[in-house]
Amino acid sequence: MKPVPILGTIVLIGVVCQILLGLQITGAGADYLIGPHILIGVLGLILVIVLAVTALRAKAAKVHSKLVIIILTIVVIIQVGLGFELLQGVESMIMSHEINAFLILLLTVAMGAFTMLSARKSN
Repeated sequence: MKPVPILGTIVLIGVVCQILLGLQITGAGADYLIGPHILIGVLGLILVIVLAVTALRAKAAKVHSKLVIIILTIVVIIQVGLGFELLQGVESMIMSHEINAFLILLLTVAMGAFTMLSARKSN
């Protein structure tokens, strides 16, 4: 098995879990979920960086795939920064944090689609 599709799937599952946790935290005031949300977010950042390094080193990766993973990595770094701003009480960042989460979901799905199309073309 190739590592990029596996890592991409793990990242996608993590993004969906993060969105659900985040909506639960803001909607129901489930503050006890903040710890797991932070943990998954930081682990997600690490996984995205590993995914980016792996994808950028892959000779078969297309330019648009590399561009998407670079953008995804930057957006995830921004997301973690926004999350830490929220922890410090900057409530005005909630909407930016939520919108950014859906952007991460979109970029993760796009990355998976590009990877799948690239794999089909190479077979």
